[in-house]
Amino acid sequence: MEYFNIAKPYILPVIFILAGLISSRIFNSFVAVKLQKLANLTSWGGDDIFLKNIKKYISFWLIIGGFYLAFETGVFPISITDPASKIFLVLFVISAAFAISNIIGTAVASYTGKYNTEFHNLGILMIILRSLIIGIAVLMLLQTFGMKITPLLGALGVGSMAAGFALKDTLANFFAGIQILMSKQLHVGNFIQLSSGMEGTITDITLRNTTLIDRSNNTIVVPNAELAIATIVNYSIPTPNLRVKVDCGVAYDSDLDRVEELVISTAKEIMHNVKGAIPDFEPRMRFHTFGESSIDFTVVMRAANFSAQHLVRSEFVKLLKKRFDENNIEIPFPIRTIKRDE
Repeated sequence: MEYFNIAKPYILPVIFILAGLISSRIFNSFVAVKLQKLANLTSWGGDDIFLKNIKKYISFWLIIGGFYLAFETGVFPISITDPASKIFLVLFVISAAFAISNIIGTAVASYTGKYNTEFHNLGILMIILRSLIIGIAVLMLLQTFGMKITPLLGALGVGSMAAGFALKDTLANFFAGIQILMSKQLHVGNFIQLSSGMEGTITDITLRNTTLIDRSNNTIVVPNAELAIATIVNYSIPTPNLRVKVDCGVAYDSDLDRVEELVISTAKEIMHNVKGAIPDFEPRMRFHTFGESSIDFTVVMRAANFSAQHLVRSEFVKLLKKRFDENNIEIPFPIRTIKRDE
């Protein structure tokens, strides 16, 4: 009986601790499973993201909640309960900050993975987001414990300004990278040409720079800040295939109907036989200028991508020259007569 009287005050704290542990177990084994099944029935992905990231923290909160209630029963001396309560508060706030940062991070990754496949290197952004959320949580705790955070906020503001000036180029590239990725106008695999004359195929887009491979197989690393202000020609959107234009001219005594027939048939042959051409594209040809020594025309074909246009153009020029020679059609060259004063 004496042992019972000694242990009696601790029965309620033990009950709270056991209740926290048991409720955590029940939540993991039954409630979380049921909620997951309900989330799977919905088409919205937000509930899956929320449940995936929050359920382990709920289990933890149930456990520390049981311990918190146990220490609040008045059984233990204030020298124990006061620091214990502060520890439980710190554990709750920090874990809540981690939960929020995980939910936001997973939501951002889910969004970017769905709408833009180039969002594969957002580690720095996730670190900044998590640090910001945890930093806010720490400031809240400091204020709760009676510390004045106003001087600290001032110091952080001054430090942020100094860091901003020191890292202005890095930050410019960082925010330009976010803008490039969010705009969805550039993608890995696109062939682009910058206003500076650089051109190449995009192989990687990060938050700091964009990597191109030019036609000589050289790697070009372009800072995102420069890319954001450059005029860019994207040859891969809205479709990767592009127009191939060839200008030529024939002599004035040529039969233009026969010339047109030969040019169109030659272009069609190129479209069907040259790798990289678009077989179902119907070539077009138009006479447009009475030149100094020829009647000029333009032929329009189509290539599958930027690189293929060079082969299509080259093969067409060779074959058209051959067809003109076989039919005695002249491609004149300018002749100038210089008269000297006697």
